Amino acid sequence: MGKSEAVLFSISWNACIQCGVCIAICPQELPFVSDFDTIAVHTPCAIACMICETICPVSAITSVLRSA
Repeated sequence: MGKSEAVLFSISWNACIQCGVCIAICPQELPFVSDFDTIAVHTPCAIACMICETICPVSAITSVLRSA
């Protein structure tokens, strides 16, 4: 991933059960939390470890690589 690329996450709100696992596992230094107690959506992720996407029990989190 180059400097001009960023990972953005989106959440399928119909599938999300708001279990909080994505927030608990997120290693971001700053709070990376949305108003709905999930990881932030449409906010570039500096770490892009993809753990939240992998651990989501209902596969509600998806990532997209975007040019900055």
